[in-house]
Amino acid sequence: ICWYVNDNKISHKDPKVVDRVIKSIEEKFGKMSQTRGDEHDFLGMHIVFKDNKLEVSMKKHILKAMEGFTEDITRDASTPAGANLFNVRESPKIDEKRADAFHSVVASLLYISRRCRLDIQTAVGYLCTRVSDPNKDDWTKLRRVLQYLRGTLDMKLILGADDLTKVESWVDVSYGVHDDCKSHTGGAMSWGWGVLNTKCQKQKLNVKSSTEGEIVGVSDFLPNMIWARMFLEAQGYKLTGNILYQDNQSAMNAIGLLDPIPKLIHSSQDAENVNCEL
Repeated sequence: ICWYVNDNKISHKDPKVVDRVIKSIEEKFGKMSQTRGDEHDFLGMHIVFKDNKLEVSMKKHILKAMEGFTEDITRDASTPAGANLFNVRESPKIDEKRADAFHSVVASLLYISRRCRLDIQTAVGYLCTRVSDPNKDDWTKLRRVLQYLRGTLDMKLILGADDLTKVESWVDVSYGVHDDCKSHTGGAMSWGWGVLNTKCQKQKLNVKSSTEGEIVGVSDFLPNMIWARMFLEAQGYKLTGNILYQDNQSAMNAIGLLDPIPKLIHSSQDAENVNCEL
């Protein structure tokens, strides 16, 4: 059961379990409105089950964020950000009205990026670090994200599973890309079609090499994998495979030395990935 204030989502592989939970809640708190079937509107997300896939879109929320920008978005951008995204460049401060709008729009985009538009997570992650003191350069970077969303307004997150008992995850790190020399972690999880439970985050400590950065990235993402395993087991699906792929040879060797059961960690045939069975 996922709770958000007075909204919730209940799911289980056995529909009778859902019936029993709803009945118990209604006996205590009274009748609830319910939606069942293949189409739902939940917390701003339009969710459709179609052809054994799950489609998630948030077109209304994106349009609302564009309206809050206070300036017309008149053109499209091919990508959410340019090569200088992480560079904090000297630029005049924006006025208080636009600073408030900047904070509000970035907060909206953060929610959208976590729910269905995973493609803007990197840009939004950076903009979140600038909400307390944004300047004109930050405003321009936010405008570019909105221009990209304008051109991809109908894009949806599509998820599917080849086998709910087998999950694969990937973690990679960009070393020292931020102005304070911190690295950036990226991670994603998939059951076969599309990715979810992603991480796109500036690391919280400085490291001295790309190897250290990769190890920190793996450490940052592992809780997502453990949570997914526990969540599925609670729903009645016991994982038979939970594999992590990592592409830094030195990090693989270091992780193998640190692991209490080194046999569980082995590199693939192309020596580009390490499989960590959890």
